[in-house]
Amino acid sequence: MKKITFFTAIMLSCIIVFSQGELDDGHKIFFRNEKSYGISLNSNGWGFGYRYGKRIKASNKWLYEGDFNYMKHKKEFNRTNNTSFSRFVYGKTNSVFNLQFLTGRQNELFRKQDRNSVSVRLFMLAGITTAFLKPIYYEIFEDGNIVDKKFTKDIVSHYIFGQSSYYKGFSELSVIPGVIIKSGISFEFSKRDNRLSIIEAGFAIEVYPKTVEIMAVVDNQKIFPLVYLTYRFGRVVSGYHLKKIDEDKNN
Repeated sequence: MKKITFFTAIMLSCIIVFSQGELDDGHKIFFRNEKSYGISLNSNGWGFGYRYGKRIKASNKWLYEGDFNYMKHKKEFNRTNNTSFSRFVYGKTNSVFNLQFLTGRQNELFRKQDRNSVSVRLFMLAGITTAFLKPIYYEIFEDGNIVDKKFTKDIVSHYIFGQSSYYKGFSELSVIPGVIIKSGISFEFSKRDNRLSIIEAGFAIEVYPKTVEIMAVVDNQKIFPLVYLTYRFGRVVSGYHLKKIDEDKNN
């Protein structure tokens, strides 16, 4: 969380520095639909996704979003086997990722007035999330051989040679559906009116009906409150230019 807070402060400082500048006397796109792609750093992992914004009126949009996230446990720490030099997380039972589909509203608080200014937007989304749990296998030194086994509490760390192939365990994939609420603020600072460059920060809560087991012995949860920071890039996919409106008025 400290990393996210620090990175947010740096990015917002950069936006503020460049928020004053040359007036843009080109034709603005006020009524527009948008699509963007995002790369996120979450307090419990990382992710990426796609968002489509459909115009309601000049300052409001419906948002439709799909995300993929890799979920980490706060007690995950990498260890290294001194013989094989393989890295593994002792006590981790499942590799967990989720898919999310959300919809909601966005309201633009401040519109860009010049070429280097910033548009400020608030949004709230809600939807469904599905956690996928893939069992993790370890290479265990046992009776003079190395065998693939799931983690159990009686396995001592110095008997772990390393983590088995990541693909082992996909046939045992389990699924837990849940719900999510997500809210945040975004700053759009692209110098081109038909392109999007966005820094977004916010808060989300994921709720599942049963415990999502990531680690064998500590603090697995059903409810995941998290903060996140996202960089988005994209473009305007349709819009009515001010020039077109002016021409229509003159005809």
